[in-house]
Amino acid sequence: MVVTVIVSETCRSLGDAMRDLDAKALIRSDFILVSGDMVGNLNLLPILDYHRKMQKQDMGAVMTMVYKEAGPGHCSRSVEDEAVLAADSSTGRVLAYHKMKTATKKIGIPLETYVDRPRVELRYDLQDTHVAICSAAVPPLFSDNFDFQTRDDFVRGLLMNEEILASTIYWYRLDGAQYSAHVSNWQMYQAVSRDIIYRWVYPFVPDSPFLWDVEPYMFLRHNVYKQKSVTLGKNCFLEEDIVIAENTSVGENSHISHSVIGKNCHIGKNVTICNSYVWDNVTVGDNCHINFTLVGHQSKLGTGVRLSKGCVLCPGVVLPLDTHLEGSILVASSEQNKESLEQDEAYKLEKLADKAYCLHVDQAEYDCEAEGRAQHLCGLWLGTSGLDSKSDSEEDLSASSEMSDHASPVPDDIHLFFSEVMDSLTRGYDDKLHPDNLILEINSSRYAYNVSVREVNYFVVKALLSLPIQAQSADSGLKYVMEFSKMLRDLFPILQNYVRNSDAQDDCLQALEDMAASTDTVCEGLLKLLHLLYDKDILGEDAILKWYNSDDKSSTAAALRKQVAPFIKWLEEADEESDESQSD
Repeated sequence: MVVTVIVSETCRSLGDAMRDLDAKALIRSDFILVSGDMVGNLNLLPILDYHRKMQKQDMGAVMTMVYKEAGPGHCSRSVEDEAVLAADSSTGRVLAYHKMKTATKKIGIPLETYVDRPRVELRYDLQDTHVAICSAAVPPLFSDNFDFQTRDDFVRGLLMNEEILASTIYWYRLDGAQYSAHVSNWQMYQAVSRDIIYRWVYPFVPDSPFLWDVEPYMFLRHNVYKQKSVTLGKNCFLEEDIVIAENTSVGENSHISHSVIGKNCHIGKNVTICNSYVWDNVTVGDNCHINFTLVGHQSKLGTGVRLSKGCVLCPGVVLPLDTHLEGSILVASSEQNKESLEQDEAYKLEKLADKAYCLHVDQAEYDCEAEGRAQHLCGLWLGTSGLDSKSDSEEDLSASSEMSDHASPVPDDIHLFFSEVMDSLTRGYDDKLHPDNLILEINSSRYAYNVSVREVNYFVVKALLSLPIQAQSADSGLKYVMEFSKMLRDLFPILQNYVRNSDAQDDCLQALEDMAASTDTVCEGLLKLLHLLYDKDILGEDAILKWYNSDDKSSTAAALRKQVAPFIKWLEEADEESDESQSD
């Protein structure tokens, strides 16, 4: 395949680029419009087929926009792409498109949108992938309308002037197994990075065999990716969801979790790095604490530095020892950046050191149209995105939608998710499917039904415990445990994937307790099940003892704990013997 790059120094927007391409007459057939910051593994062939099918049915079809489902509060839903889409349910034709601004609580949709259309759907649960299939008529439309500067301008302009321009737009929904997102701000940088670590973008993952020009990554338990040349000090702890690149060293007693560390970095002793991104050639001194922070290339942090709540360090920053920064602060280092930023009255610079300037954003300088600019500078701390609080618009709509809720009840997504997990595991076990494929199916269902991580842990364990019940031979506690152990030979990687930290162990134990309380065979085999999962390192001693000593005073809980008391006694005695041997 040959890629030809077309350069135009005069283009300042998508509209300028489209007009330039039209003037050069380079596009003569359908083409794919993709933003440069898009990350994805989507299959474009079905989308192209759909677009061409729509063109046969509608001669005016010029664009098919690609969306994936992501409801409000979804981790990979960009705050910049909040939009309401109205479409004809039968054809997929877009009828209205409203980009939601931060202060917007209500939208207006013209009545003529619904005329002569039996079913129109309003979607606020879609995430724009910034992928669109366009016909050759798109560049001329940009040339004819010089006010079209962005794709949003193009879409709004066509919808407002459909009869004049004789052009229509359609939309396509990605299925749950495909991934596409664009990294347009720090919030999306963090979300997409985590999705790559969680293997949502497979096969484009850190240990991918396609990356031939780099040292291979090892994919370890708990989503830890590490290259072979990485050096780990004594008692350093890599918790989960971590990528560490080549020639990086981590000092003694350091703790890293949910973070990405670049190549040629030196991490000192007693360092804590959590939910952060450290780029290449960075030096972190001893006793540093880094949380929800991005550290640019070739930066240096002195001993005892503490960074949190959305700090962003530009390349080359040098922070002196015991510097404490928090609250969405951008630190700039070069004189060139210093001069350009000082021209904007909204930014105030405070000198911390020769190569460190603390950038403060004056919120009073922002009107409602520009309030999002601050989030471009920060936003790694997801608490600033407003996802944790209920919006006023939701409260306004709750009263007006009360009657419609009674008329058309919302299906229980949790039960639907559990049903799909059961179907996937049953089919996977019967057909001997690879566990990785089943994990992808489960994760797809999780995104489709917007299920939390802890709910996924609970229901996956519950589904695994439910599988042996379907076997007619598992009519006693002993036979149930034997059947469960047999199934784990094929499905153990799935259990291992979801039960990998203390919270997940709590969820696993809760699923065990609930199943034992409702199913006689599970209740009879509970002691052996606990022992089995303990032996396989799924459940740890601390988690089991914490569950056993919990405050649940119900008669059922008391009966279950009494049943497993011999195993608990054995655990405690084994722990005492271990302590005595260590003291000797």
